[in-house]
Amino acid sequence: MERSDHSPRPRILRVISRMSIGGVQRGLLATLARASRDEFDYHVLCYKKAGGWADRLAELNVPMHVQRTIPVWHPFKLMMLARAIRRIAPDLVHIQMAPTVIPAATAARIAGVKRIVIQHHNDYALHWQSLGPLLRKWEFKLTREADAVMAVSEAVARCTEEHVGLAPGSVRVIPNGLELDRFSNAEPRDPRPEWGIAPGTPLVVHVARYLPTKRIEDFIDAGARILARWPDGRPRPVFAVIGGSDSRCEKVYRETIERLGVGSGVLLVGNRDDVPQILPTVQVAALASEMEGFGQVILEYIAAGVPVASTDLPCIAEMVRGGRDVLFSPPRRPDLLADNIEKLLLDRDLAKRLVENGREQLKKYDWSAAVKGYEELYREILKQDQSNPF
Repeated sequence: MERSDHSPRPRILRVISRMSIGGVQRGLLATLARASRDEFDYHVLCYKKAGGWADRLAELNVPMHVQRTIPVWHPFKLMMLARAIRRIAPDLVHIQMAPTVIPAATAARIAGVKRIVIQHHNDYALHWQSLGPLLRKWEFKLTREADAVMAVSEAVARCTEEHVGLAPGSVRVIPNGLELDRFSNAEPRDPRPEWGIAPGTPLVVHVARYLPTKRIEDFIDAGARILARWPDGRPRPVFAVIGGSDSRCEKVYRETIERLGVGSGVLLVGNRDDVPQILPTVQVAALASEMEGFGQVILEYIAAGVPVASTDLPCIAEMVRGGRDVLFSPPRRPDLLADNIEKLLLDRDLAKRLVENGREQLKKYDWSAAVKGYEELYREILKQDQSNPF
């Protein structure tokens, strides 16, 4: 492939489904903001649609391209995607997330791209189960043929190696980072007046996209259990769900609230851009998820000074220590999640101690270190082309 601009910088094409609100997209923006732009020429390609955060790429002066490729296996759609990639003329394609592999890696090979890196952000077992045998075999073959496979945690690396058939230890782990200043130095903004909550009311939040694997209905269930037994004479807490994006999930959550009769005590407040400002005003933060690849929000809670009750997932246990930094409970056990939230609401000394301990763990997670890891990998791979030009 030849480029019309004749730039001496290697062009890196980051491929993602869309620039909508989500943890992977937030990480993409964070790494592009810290990338070595003098050394590498970055572009982003979305294969579904632009999404609500496309303007943030423009603010970073990163060119974005959109080529709708649905369904991902359709020959005509793949050829159109390959034409788009050929026009961009990348030296290396960096594919974000397993569901992106079939369209992006296939089209990149058709376009003549020599170097491909695949990054896994989650436990994709459910995704792979959803594929038919041929598509699953196709995706695994493309993944094994990539120049490198990365993962955001040891747990995700193990899952990828086991399912895809890669050698143990062959997936390179580069953890996500944390925008520490954004959460630890945010100016508090109390949402209680906006949400119709009385001043001084204890507030418990759950921050996550509306997805079945987030098990937000378990957080609602936990809130209902606490409200049912809350001691007389104390201000009753309110439980707020911050998130959105899936109307089907929202319908399930609203039906759960209605069924449990906690309409005044559990609120669905939608997506918020001011989460860093809200967190310092809440008493407890929770995560009820049954599947995560990294659990970024746990670090954000702690950075904001909020004690955490979370489900015990392998990737989260890599970052923080149960009983010392956070309180853990098994997934799908809203009764035990409720016990931990209640402990943190009633025992403020325990809550304070957990936050102080947890902050010690935050130093390990830096987006600049993640960018350094990505770009070192790019250099290693691109050097192979320099040493073997034919």
